[in-house]
Amino acid sequence: MWDGAIPDVDALKRVRMAAMSTFLDDYEQGRREGRYVVAGLPSLPFADGAFDLALCSHFLFLYSQQRDAAFHVESMRELCRVAREVRVFPLLALGGHRSPHLDSVGATLTDHGRHVTIEWVAYEFQRGGNEMLRVRQG
Repeated sequence: MWDGAIPDVDALKRVRMAAMSTFLDDYEQGRREGRYVVAGLPSLPFADGAFDLALCSHFLFLYSQQRDAAFHVESMRELCRVAREVRVFPLLALGGHRSPHLDSVGATLTDHGRHVTIEWVAYEFQRGGNEMLRVRQG
């Protein structure tokens, strides 16, 4: 079992290339079977509560300079609409600092009855990027 530790750059490259190959090998069949759906935030083509869990990795918060607070809030509200729980990782913008949109997203979701926490995770892809946002129905 993989423990999440990546000892060096060469190991990171192998892990990333293996993940990419697994995805690409499955993509065409997965599209035919409906396991991959083309969609984009902040509007998703799924029913309310369609999923138990929605994951967003290396998109929201990372592109804080390119996407404004309104986009982040709308996107998180949409993820919360389609899933009972939403997790976003990391909480850093591209410059390596915590996203300036995190507080407004958290406050908006809390105001709409969601339980919002920031939790430490053992995985640290970027220096200081070892926290995730976890949002659950209130």
